[in-house]
Amino acid sequence: MKKDSRFISKSFVVLVSLILAFLLTQCVNLGQPQGLGPTGILYASYSLGLSERNLPKLPLKKGKACVKRYGIFFTTGNASIGEAANASGIMDIYRIEKEATNYLSLYSSLCTVVWGI
Repeated sequence: MKKDSRFISKSFVVLVSLILAFLLTQCVNLGQPQGLGPTGILYASYSLGLSERNLPKLPLKKGKACVKRYGIFFTTGNASIGEAANASGIMDIYRIEKEATNYLSLYSSLCTVVWGI
């Protein structure tokens, strides 16, 4: 009986160690997609400017479209540039940004923000 409990205990320690190693070395990415800035297991929030041209003298409208992930199994939304522009009726785009948020790898969002007229 003692041999079985020691085996289970050692197996559990090895399993937990492997999971932590994968998470800490980013072999498993539960945060934002790779290449879009820093990812964090606990929390991450940032905005990246991707494209900008000379701004007009007119006030700009802001359009936003997001993809949201709940847990690791359910993702919904459309974060395309066209969707963000259509959300505010923008016909001429002057600036494109990406905004990302991640909470404990249980909820995350990636948004495309466009500015234009």
